[in-house]
Amino acid sequence: MNRPIPFADRLLARYDPPGGRIPFITVAIPHYKHRRYLEVVLDSIFEQSFPELEILVSDDCSPDDSNQIIPRRLQSAGRPFRYYAQSQNLGYDGNVRFCLAAAQGQYVFMLGNDDALAGPNVLQTVADELRTLNFPAVAFTSFADWETGTVTRRAQSTCLLGNGPETAIRFFRSLSFVSGLIFERSAAAVHETARWDRSVYYQIYLGSRIVASGGPLAALADCAVRKDVRLAGQTVPNYATKAAGVPWSLQPRHTGLDSVIRVTVDAVCPLVPDRDKSTTIQRIVSQILTISYPYWLFEYRRVANWSFAAGVAREMWPGKLLAEYELNWRERARLWLAYAGSTVVGLLFPQVLFHRIKSRLADGVRRRQQSVALRGHYK
Repeated sequence: MNRPIPFADRLLARYDPPGGRIPFITVAIPHYKHRRYLEVVLDSIFEQSFPELEILVSDDCSPDDSNQIIPRRLQSAGRPFRYYAQSQNLGYDGNVRFCLAAAQGQYVFMLGNDDALAGPNVLQTVADELRTLNFPAVAFTSFADWETGTVTRRAQSTCLLGNGPETAIRFFRSLSFVSGLIFERSAAAVHETARWDRSVYYQIYLGSRIVASGGPLAALADCAVRKDVRLAGQTVPNYATKAAGVPWSLQPRHTGLDSVIRVTVDAVCPLVPDRDKSTTIQRIVSQILTISYPYWLFEYRRVANWSFAAGVAREMWPGKLLAEYELNWRERARLWLAYAGSTVVGLLFPQVLFHRIKSRLADGVRRRQQSVALRGHYK
């Protein structure tokens, strides 16, 4: 018996699975313009060997011809799908929430509209691993760059990493890239909120809240996604293309790292004792200041110029960044020192040398985090 189709008023086209079976995985794509890139992404889903899937596309009032072209492409593939056309723009976070709410699969595999699946057996492998790991509430995969093939090993091995606030604090940064994140649909529904619409990091909030609330987190080591599809040598506009060629200026540059802190603090702090809230905030901010922040200083020196990176440093000034949090003087002092050290390294360390070692550094950090989690999980 078919389940009722949610949000039927926005449903532009559909093809139901034979026999009305409930899919194990919904591949959900929050879409906004860039129709040609989405077609490449859909081709990578059409070739999947895994039969228990549905494709869900939510078009967020695209100004292009997506609503005319994409439903026909989906229909011709013969795969179960639903294509929603929003009546008003939801924004990125609102559209992610919509996809999670409209999905019918037991799991929702999130995929950007310019990020393709990495091979025809990706979903079969993911499904096998989710079952082997006893159905975790949240999971993340590794991914590769479309052009270079360089793999970002977000997951160092396939394993359960734990649950609870400690696990959420350790792994919230692994949830920043939405493609290849996998949510158990029922867990996502329990913790849905519009509070972080327009943050661009709803997936970090949601994953961290599910895990902090007791949902098991899993790492799936397979490279499941090829990010940043290129057509005629061009990608969808991103931070690098937007920053390229900007004039020399020391004006503050906003990166969104403050938003990452806010959504993570809100996800985790309500689930820790009052006596631990200040330390929890300090640990979250410390990860941003010692890992994410210096990386982006180097990255903006590469794609823009030194002054742009200096503008990022101005925007991350701790006097402003920490003003909204209750921290004792020792914790504030530690974070000021972390900011100072990371700023000096990020602005002055030789860029060429950093880019030679950055992959090894990133893998080392992830390997240590996941090995510590596994020791704690099995002791």
